[in-house]
Amino acid sequence: MPRLGAHLSTAGGWHRALEAAQKLGLESLQIFLQPPGRWERPPEDPEAITLFAQMMMASKVRGAVFAHAPYLVNLAAEDPKLAQRSAALVTDLLVLGSRLGLAGVVVHPGSAGRSCKQQAVARVRKLVGEILAQVPSGAPLLLENTAGGGGLLGARVGELYALGEGFWGKAEMLGLCLDTAHLWACAYDLRHGGWEQALAELAEAGLLPRLRLVHINDTPVPLGSRRDRHAPPGEGQLGEAFFAKLLQEPSLADVPCVLEIPPGPKNGAVKEALARLRSWLPRR
Repeated sequence: MPRLGAHLSTAGGWHRALEAAQKLGLESLQIFLQPPGRWERPPEDPEAITLFAQMMMASKVRGAVFAHAPYLVNLAAEDPKLAQRSAALVTDLLVLGSRLGLAGVVVHPGSAGRSCKQQAVARVRKLVGEILAQVPSGAPLLLENTAGGGGLLGARVGELYALGEGFWGKAEMLGLCLDTAHLWACAYDLRHGGWEQALAELAEAGLLPRLRLVHINDTPVPLGSRRDRHAPPGEGQLGEAFFAKLLQEPSLADVPCVLEIPPGPKNGAVKEALARLRSWLPRR
């Protein structure tokens, strides 16, 4: 069965998310290592790093804790200063993630804006190579599929492959994160074979073993809208039937599946959504 979890707040310290994860009975976890709307490098606090790493190793989320890079990161940027600043921050996050013992750092590839998409893909590929050269081991870099609006790269499986072309066969530090809401937004009809289509495309590209994380989000937007909006599972367009089927997907056995929804007071919304997902799991 998938390892169910959620993105939780680190207010008060990274370890606070681990404490909350334990109370919720999570089997996987995603956090921000720094405020998602800032460029500042993540803090280098040896005591905080040691505390987090030790607590994680003793928890149910061991081996399934991920960080999400700030939304400001744009490896596809036409502005070389922005692109290099993005690459430097991702590199810092991978180094810190390795020290914390994380299972990966999730990164949105970025937007081409109004520039040529082919050139933007080449820019991402170049920076991915530079990042992997600087951080050859530790917490993997996980490229996440996007909803595709506003020139965003990596909406389709083939586009994700192109962003890492030349590295998939030799760099274990490169992996994938799939977001169900984003797949729907870029016209994978998940209610009618779209999930199977995405998996088939991953398998054809040799990328199925690189799927390290799934963002298990519902969405209120219409199919193919290219809009990035999340909803708790069962409260959007995808519905209970899709998620109940997803939870039984053999290829997701032991794959972490993380909710990305507003947690609500005392993580109440996350608790409710997880209870709903667990109720859809096959009875043993």
